[in-house]
Amino acid sequence: MGFFSKARSSKFSFSFGIFLIRLTVGLLFLMAGAMKVLNLQDFIESVRQTGQMNDTLSFILAFILPFMEMFFGGLFIIGLFTPVAGFFIACMTVSFLFVLGTGHPELPFSYNFVILACSIAVMFTGAGLISFDALIDREKAGIKISVTNTQQNKKTDTSLPEKQEESEKIIIEDKPGNPDQEMK
Repeated sequence: MGFFSKARSSKFSFSFGIFLIRLTVGLLFLMAGAMKVLNLQDFIESVRQTGQMNDTLSFILAFILPFMEMFFGGLFIIGLFTPVAGFFIACMTVSFLFVLGTGHPELPFSYNFVILACSIAVMFTGAGLISFDALIDREKAGIKISVTNTQQNKKTDTSLPEKQEESEKIIIEDKPGNPDQEMK
């Protein structure tokens, strides 16, 4: 699960910078998806007119894409499953570069390259401390200590030699899902 939710930074300024990147790119995708959903029929028709795909595939893509943009943009903003959201945002951005081209009439290159770089950077650095991923990581790092009594009923059979049994165990759990470490 570590790959799906990362919050590696320890400095607040670094986390704030990552948060600003997440907020900007996430809002861009959230708003672009919302605008396409509000005019879904027009967006489907514009995708069909590009002639890049057949009508059925262009309809399916044009119907799903706005909702994906909104969903992953929202995850990117709040910092939940940030590496996964960053991966899908990067994939969508690469597809935009293929369909729309790498140039821009007023800029030296398409702004999609900047979005691609930002999403890949956040995908590898993690969400930072200002995220839901950081809350998930804090819960994983917690150490739980519990003392249990595991004394079993001893048989009073005198023909067999007595075995010593543990009367109490202290179980320390470093992370959920790891085998318990026992101390005597």
